Amino acid sequence: MSLTHHDRSEPHPINLHLEFLRRTSVGEALFTVKDVKLGSRISNLHIVLSQKQPHDDKYQDEAEGYIAVSNIATETGLTLNTDYQLYPSPLPVDLQQVSQGHDKNYALRVRDPFAQFRRAAQNIQMFLVRRDQRPKNHPKSINDQWVPNGRWTNDALGFLVDIFPQIVESYVNPYVEEAARGEHSEAELKQFLQSNEPVAKFWYPTLVLNLDVKKLLPEEGVEWLFVRVKAKAIRNGRFDLDIEVLDEHGELIATSVHASLIVDSSRNITRKPKNGKL
Repeated sequence: MSLTHHDRSEPHPINLHLEFLRRTSVGEALFTVKDVKLGSRISNLHIVLSQKQPHDDKYQDEAEGYIAVSNIATETGLTLNTDYQLYPSPLPVDLQQVSQGHDKNYALRVRDPFAQFRRAAQNIQMFLVRRDQRPKNHPKSINDQWVPNGRWTNDALGFLVDIFPQIVESYVNPYVEEAARGEHSEAELKQFLQSNEPVAKFWYPTLVLNLDVKKLLPEEGVEWLFVRVKAKAIRNGRFDLDIEVLDEHGELIATSVHASLIVDSSRNITRKPKNGKL
């Protein structure tokens, strides 16, 4: 919008609907953008991500999305106080102390247990609720995290709402997060991993991701954002995720809803070409 339709001044995605049709691969990708509707306040775009296939070198559509864009900075209209707040309430945090490992409620997730599945998770820090501080009214289906960056802007929200410890793992692989958190010395962590080496049982491909942006973050970015992830139903190999993103003052920045599958982990590390040969 900034390059092709710069005269419209609609630089901000305010709502995204993404459908992931097939598994993507590391490498080149082609994005095809179509103007569905160009409006004076809100415009709608259709975007397709395609990649070449190794067996015939033809492009195949991997993901499609509709994106509504506007200018959040100039939005006007009715505003009402809804008294919205998270429930259960998140534990308090001292953001000055948490990055030094001194906060009593949150500890650094020092490693991603399944790095081969989620390379992007190696490029972000997550501070999760300490195991011994987890409130009794917080079920395993809820995950709270503080994420530092120093330059969180609206452009990064799509990444942020897709990076978190997997909820299902807290049920089927409970020791994984135990090993991943910075509540142990290096010696304790090494011993723990030797006796409980995490094995990825499942892969959780996203079918649909929706993102609704509520507020414009500063152009220079903010240091910290809070993310809550919760699942309402995990059933028959499918589950939902509700994600809420807040700033350090408790103001809602964005919400996201996912529909995902639970499949055997081998589906993410092997692929059978269309010609039937492995």
